[in-house]
Amino acid sequence: MTGTMKALVYQGPGNLTVEKREIPQPQKGEVQIKINTVSICGSDLGAYRHASDRFRPPLVLGHEFSGDITALGEGAETYKIGQRVTVNPMVLCRECYFCKKGEGNLCGNRKSLGTAIGGVQTDGAMREYVTVPEWMVRPIADNVSYSAAALLEPCGVTLACAKKGHTSEEESVVVLGAGPIGLLIVKFLKALGVPKVIVSDIIDKRLKKALECGADHVVNSKKEDVVEQVKALTDGYGADRVINAAGEFLINQSFQLVKNGGTSVLVALAHNNVEIDPMEIVGRGLNFVGSYMFTTEMEEAAQMLAEEKLQVEDLVTSTFPLENGKEAFDILCQPDNDEIKVQIKL
Repeated sequence: MTGTMKALVYQGPGNLTVEKREIPQPQKGEVQIKINTVSICGSDLGAYRHASDRFRPPLVLGHEFSGDITALGEGAETYKIGQRVTVNPMVLCRECYFCKKGEGNLCGNRKSLGTAIGGVQTDGAMREYVTVPEWMVRPIADNVSYSAAALLEPCGVTLACAKKGHTSEEESVVVLGAGPIGLLIVKFLKALGVPKVIVSDIIDKRLKKALECGADHVVNSKKEDVVEQVKALTDGYGADRVINAAGEFLINQSFQLVKNGGTSVLVALAHNNVEIDPMEIVGRGLNFVGSYMFTTEMEEAAQMLAEEKLQVEDLVTSTFPLENGKEAFDILCQPDNDEIKVQIKL
């Protein structure tokens, strides 16, 4: 496809404009994709709220998406025109120690669609067409909707996180934050067979959704003492593992919620420094680990969707056309909004 297309362009905090741009053409080894659905990620929303070196304007945001292949560059032979696909948004060097080891999420040369990670502005998917190297493309099954496929990237992130530190003996896990990431983590924890999943948040509607996603217990931290409730549910010891999907402000609380020798996993993108007591970690033998992106988990989640072992469309609460993209971001910025996952349909 040639000609011009519409793109939603990030011009800085609070500023998104719809512009006309040339449709990108696939180069050697690339494919062109007509975008169908894009999900708004919390990191996209973070860029809209606050200036960041990770999102330098002008930039097309969006890295969770699905669509159809419309053109193939020279040498691109893996996929066919018309094929329904999604994309792993990590633009890897494919040559470093980590890439060769199959740990591309740790690649120090990595760039990412819809960000300025790696010092290079790499336009994302909030536009009608995108071109990417064919090795980044992932096929989607015929029985998987575009909407569900546009959630496969966060599914990869959350499945990898749910697996981080998981053992077959694990009895209890606390999830801090019942936003889209926290709720997906709940789904995967239950799929992994965790007997007791406890979720904490400050919004009752999200806690209700957590129960629908499989949580066994929920705690509104505005109304109840989370530490007290978790201890009561775990024979006074604390949880085997705590997953922080809320932010750096709950790192210290995550230590209070986990049992001696337990694991605290941080998956929330935290940018502010936090003061912690290292003796809390050393003296209690805690494991404190970060979980970033994924390796094979996006494909694993795609298989689960294809086999109908996973359902994710229930998390999508609103859909907007590209022209109303700024309205979608503004609604998500309202402190008491009821949205969980918002998508843009092209």
